[in-house]
Amino acid sequence: MTVPPRAPAALLAVLAVLAAGCAAPLAGRAAHGAPATALRARVAAAPRPCDRPVVIGHRGSPAAAPENTMASFEAALRGGADWLETDVQTTKDGVPVLMHDSSVDRVTDGKGEVAALTAAQIAGLRVVVGPGGPEPVPTLEQLLARLAGTRTRLLMEIKWQRPEDVVRIARIAAASRADVVLYSFSAAHLRQAHEEAPRLPLVLIQGGGLADPPEGLPLAGLALDAGLATAERIGAERRAGHQVYVWTLDDEPSWQAMSDRDAAGLITDVPDRARRWADAHCRAPRSGPPAAGGAR
Repeated sequence: MTVPPRAPAALLAVLAVLAAGCAAPLAGRAAHGAPATALRARVAAAPRPCDRPVVIGHRGSPAAAPENTMASFEAALRGGADWLETDVQTTKDGVPVLMHDSSVDRVTDGKGEVAALTAAQIAGLRVVVGPGGPEPVPTLEQLLARLAGTRTRLLMEIKWQRPEDVVRIARIAAASRADVVLYSFSAAHLRQAHEEAPRLPLVLIQGGGLADPPEGLPLAGLALDAGLATAERIGAERRAGHQVYVWTLDDEPSWQAMSDRDAAGLITDVPDRARRWADAHCRAPRSGPPAAGGAR
């Protein structure tokens, strides 16, 4: 577009605005090749008003879509979750998939133990429990590929399984470009994973009757059942240098109590509601990049 030498200043300004408006969409498509998905959009999303507590979508957003499916994770991100939480089991042929239970019976249209089914058999199943239509069972690598390069952290639970599967899961997570925290009820699993992927933060899960000794583990934090997350316990863990994430919190009184106790994160099945509550009750405005291993 050519502008005459004596064009009025006002005309120049109008032309500049028009040119910028045309260039921006083209630049966006050149950078991404296609419209951004909900997950990838987090790369350029405006920062949340609060650093603490972070809102963690438990199995995504199971109140909005079948748990641990891509639809559930995308619903959590659309609702404003800072982090995602998921569970990893391993198939008979060594492929990590996202499933909370050791069997597929509860949530899918199939039957059997995950460890007794092949990846191809799991791929043929659909998660049918939860809002919305049937959804495929994602592999771990599928979720990591979608999160690669985004600002969304993944809290990834390694379920009880063979040591070689634990090592494989840690290796896949470390090789991805996703922001991953390894967490488990099993301190032994965390030790095995840490040997394979020493740069990934570790979080030990503790619930009623489960307190695996964490001696020698360089823990970034603990994930505590709400019944264990007293003010005294959270304070003691914070003094020890541990962030505390509390599960599973789905109502305002719980969010308020754990925020008052200075928990680092709220693990919830309703991340959209928790996000709105957290933003309305901000305790710690964002002031800079998060500490390594801590809340993001």
